[in-house]
Amino acid sequence: MPEYDSKPGICSRCGCCCSYMADVFGIIEQTGPFTYRIQYLITGVQQVVTIDQDKREIFSTTSILDKRPLACPFLRFDDENLAMCTVHQTRPELCRMYLCDRCKKG
Repeated sequence: MPEYDSKPGICSRCGCCCSYMADVFGIIEQTGPFTYRIQYLITGVQQVVTIDQDKREIFSTTSILDKRPLACPFLRFDDENLAMCTVHQTRPELCRMYLCDRCKKG
């Protein structure tokens, strides 16, 4: 896993924050070629997310689940082993608000 950037508020793309999100979000169904209905498992609130246009190819790679079985189903790593959210444009509100401890520290 890559080292994280020590600048506060800068995401290092380590993927730690999304590595255990399978306990928070679940895919209910695929509603289109690149759209999914997800549900907050605790509250039952549902939302539709879409795989970002520029991340559709990498989304088809599911090897992350072998290494991180509890990872968010939309987390992937690029060729440089940097994490990316494949639904970044339509990601859930919880993800939009989150700033990991690694990013907060300076």
